[in-house]
Formats: sequence, C-alpha cells, structure tokens
Amino acid sequence: MLEYEIKERGSVQVIRFFGSIGVGDAHRIKEALFQLPVGNTQLVINLGVSFITSEAIGHLIYIYKRYREKGGKMVLCNLSQSVRQVLEITRLDKLLPLVDSEEAAIAMLTEKI
Repeated sequence: MLEYEIKERGSVQVIRFFGSIGVGDAHRIKEALFQLPVGNTQLVINLGVSFITSEAIGHLIYIYKRYREKGGKMVLCNLSQSVRQVLEITRLDKLLPLVDSEEAAIAMLTEKI
C-alpha cells in the first residue's frame, strides 16, 4: 500500500511516498498532490517506491505541467532502479528532472541563477 507525508523544507514543499504504487493506489498520488498549497511553486517528490503504474506517471506529468504553467519547478528524487528504468524507457527522464537525493533536489530548486 502507498503511504505519503508532506513536509515543508524552507521554501520547498516535499512529498515523500513510501511503499508500492499498485493498480488501486494511483489515486493516492493525486490526493497527495492536490493537498499542496496553491501558491507553492517549488516541489520535490521523493518517490521512494518500488513500482509505479502508468496512471501514477500520468498524475506526475499533470502536476509537472501545472507547476511549469505557474512558473514553478518540480523535481523527482530517490527513484528505485525499476522506476528510473520506466522513466528512461518512456523518455520521461528528458521531461521530468530526476536527481538521486532529496537534498540534491532541494539544492536544485533553491540555487540562485
């Protein structure tokens, strides 16, 4: 079963997912993402799951696009090898920023250019 927690780290919202995203769990991603404050523009999704469905990937893409439209940024981190492979095979790693750790994701979002 998929579980999650939402935390704030400075100006960045962090959602940490745990467990496995099975066929009936994709709605939990949507539920978590829609709990975020409307004005937030920096999001880290710590995707510490062992499996992900196409429906869950669809929710991630939707949120990524929504953040970009509002001038925000979103980064995925802590992906298992199997989840990373799915994103690479589907070439979504070219669309969605991926980093290894939550700290690297936060640093990417908060660095001044």
